[in-house]
Amino acid sequence: MVDIHRLRILCSVVAAGSLRAAADAMELTPSAVSQHLTALQRETGLTLLEKAGRGVAPTVHGQRLAERGEEVLAAMARVDRLVRDLRVGHSGSLSIGTFASASQHWLPTVVATLQREFPTTNLLIELTDPPVARVRPDIDIRTERRNAPPYAPPGITRVQLARDPFVAILPRDHPLAGRPEVAAADLSEDPWLHEFVGDGEAARIVEDVWRAAGIAPGTIIQSADHYGTIAFVAAGVGVSVMPTLAATDLPPSVVAVPLVRPDAERIIVAHVRSAVRQRPVVVRALELLREQGERTLQV
Repeated sequence: MVDIHRLRILCSVVAAGSLRAAADAMELTPSAVSQHLTALQRETGLTLLEKAGRGVAPTVHGQRLAERGEEVLAAMARVDRLVRDLRVGHSGSLSIGTFASASQHWLPTVVATLQREFPTTNLLIELTDPPVARVRPDIDIRTERRNAPPYAPPGITRVQLARDPFVAILPRDHPLAGRPEVAAADLSEDPWLHEFVGDGEAARIVEDVWRAAGIAPGTIIQSADHYGTIAFVAAGVGVSVMPTLAATDLPPSVVAVPLVRPDAERIIVAHVRSAVRQRPVVVRALELLREQGERTLQV
């Protein structure tokens, strides 16, 4: 059986990129880290690390073992939380995965209400966009494209929460800022700020907008979050589009105008582990999330 402590050290070395950095993070000596990794290689019969310049890098086997090791460590952390909950009298826990704008505008009210109504339930909020762990939370708030077929993996119940239309984000002094709506093609000559990195659903929606409008805007800034994008718009650097929920709190120098031709939206859903779907705290959490959707968006 693989030693959990040595597995944790391997994961730390792979994440940190060096023995010394992992040793510092785990408050061990580099020599101790090296000895544990040597023992782990011996007990697995695998070469897990190889020299890379002045440091080390994981082999293919080491990378795969570290990835699976993160799953094991996440599961062990859940067991540890359960033990702590039982020790202090909590009746259970509820984990909720979310993305940034839902975390900002929905979750504070939802969590505060759940704490009042279920004081013996331990709540854990995780940012899952992008995923940071391979263990699914009990409730995972996710987004889908409007025309994509609804999907939920085995063991998951899909619950639709709200529809989130996209808006154009413009400087207040932009020539189109006073219009009741803005067509994407009308912004074709503006420098665009592309908020979304990678191939997430929101990024695909923005690219669908460009294709449907027949434009290929010049993207001069690519930001990892809507806060940075809004700040660039406020500075007059360019324009952008984003979901309404992300554009809820804007500075005075920025306006949000409904986007049309094409109109675009994302569907906000909850992926709920079927095993916990009927728990009272889960039922109540979904009710509260729907209420937040009704308060801030279309349903």
